[in-house]
Order: sequence, then C-alpha cells, then structure tokens
Amino acid sequence: MCIFPTANFLEMKKSSAGRFIPVVLFLLLILARCSNDKPGIQDVSPVDAAKLIQSNGNNPGFMILDVRTAEEYASGHLAGAKNIDYQSDDFDTKISQLDKNRNYLVYCRSGHRSSGAVKLMKDKGFTSLSNLKGGLNAWMEANQNVVTN
Repeated sequence: MCIFPTANFLEMKKSSAGRFIPVVLFLLLILARCSNDKPGIQDVSPVDAAKLIQSNGNNPGFMILDVRTAEEYASGHLAGAKNIDYQSDDFDTKISQLDKNRNYLVYCRSGHRSSGAVKLMKDKGFTSLSNLKGGLNAWMEANQNVVTN
C-alpha cells in the first residue's frame, strides 16, 4: 500500500517552513551581529577596561598603550600607560619591538587611532588586543581617573 501525502499535510509542511525560515534568518542575523569581525581584537567599554586594568594589577603580561601624541599623553593619560604615537613615522618600528604575546589595552582620544593601531598590531601577529571604545573621552565621561606626570 502506498501512502501519498494529503493536501492538508502538504499545507502544514508549507506553513511550518514559512514560519521556520524567518526564525533561521533572524538567528543568522543575530549571529552575524554578535560575531567579532576583528578576531583577536576586543572592543571594551570604559567600565570593562577599568576591570581589565584592575584584574591585571602588576601582571607583567599586560600593557596599557596610549597611541596619542606626546603632548596629548602629557595632558592626561591612564595610569601606567606607555605612549607610542600612532601617527609618528616610527610607530611600526616601536610596535615591532613589543612582545606580541602580551595582553594590550590600547586607547587614544576618541577610539579612531586606537582602532587603526590594533588592526595594524593584529596584522603584525599580536594575539590579545583590547581597544577602549570611545577612547579617553569615553573614559573620562565614565568618571575614570587620568594622571599627568
């Protein structure tokens, strides 16, 4: 005996597929938005950056890197930050001298230069990079401390 699907069964299949496809598309969209298009680079909020700094305390495998100019750095920076100007002619050379296996928190004034810096560092083989979203402006808006020295 051969059983053929009835019209009701076929309509049910179409109806289920019609509901299923939008759900799958929605999930794919969410996954695409959640996935980081810059593997090895993490954008962090000022609050998360502060937690990262606090949890790394005296960890020699962690470095805060300020990629602004020397003048900007002198006007105020994150405590313990090393200054290497992203726009200087020797940025590549200075970055190449850093340990590629350290964890870096990189920032600038607004997040634009640090985004470029972490992309360049990633291309050079650095493995753990955090970019401070919004830069020092966002850091100060979140009432986080800066130092001058």
